[in-house]
Amino acid sequence: MNQAARNRATDVAKASQAAQPAVDAANRNLVTAQQDANIKVANATAAANQSVNKAAVSQAKAQAKADYNVAMARIEGNLKVAQERCAMQPADMQTACEQDAQAIHDQAVNAAVAQLDRVMQQPG
Repeated sequence: MNQAARNRATDVAKASQAAQPAVDAANRNLVTAQQDANIKVANATAAANQSVNKAAVSQAKAQAKADYNVAMARIEGNLKVAQERCAMQPADMQTACEQDAQAIHDQAVNAAVAQLDRVMQQPG
């Protein structure tokens, strides 16, 4: 009986030793599969982040255009109001008033254009 137990132990050891290369290969395959999966996840995450960033920039540009249009409408309205006020001034003050109104208008237009340009120059 002792001999039979030793034979079985020897057979188990031989079988274990014979199976070890397959176990090692399976472990290597598992590590490779995990590395490939990690790379795919990282690439997918990067692609998703890039898409989100592009969408955010696109939305910011659309908002900047809308803000510019609103600003220009306000600026033009302010100029018309200022011109009407200038028309009510005495004749000798009208020219200076109109020049001031135009200068304020031009500064506001330049600021609105500059703001739009800043946003529109963003990559994406």
